[in-house]
Amino acid sequence: MPSHADPENSLGFALKTLQQTLRSRMDAALTQAGLTTPQYLVLALLEDHPGISNSELARRSAVAPPTMLKILDALAKAGYVARADRTPQLRTRGTTLTDSGRSRLTLASATVETFENLLRDAAGADEPVISAWLRTCTDLLAGTPAAAGPETGPASGRRP
Repeated sequence: MPSHADPENSLGFALKTLQQTLRSRMDAALTQAGLTTPQYLVLALLEDHPGISNSELARRSAVAPPTMLKILDALAKAGYVARADRTPQLRTRGTTLTDSGRSRLTLASATVETFENLLRDAAGADEPVISAWLRTCTDLLAGTPAAAGPETGPASGRRP
């Protein structure tokens, strides 16, 4: 048995390649709306959860808190979000969409929907199963300490 995962047959590498390809294609398409993929995601999250904290935005976007601050700074500078002033009483700064941000989100949503439809069409009738599997894998990996190997985490019991 090789001493490394075979990238040609690795599920993890296939998922990473898909993610990188999707991200680069979405970033290229979203430039017409003046956004990046992470910026679009933040606008969409703020539309659904006005006032959400920066740390929760970071968690839901799968980025580090300092990265989220950079994304929010760029969106605020563009006038797409409004950030509450920091006060001694508030430990978090709520962020909301501006009218301009809402318009930008609407403009970009058609682009993102094109990619979503492509993925759904490729999945076919298996889309609900694939989506559930991806979420399960994410939950399992999120609960596995990075230092532990897969055989010591909750996903043990692998098939031979």
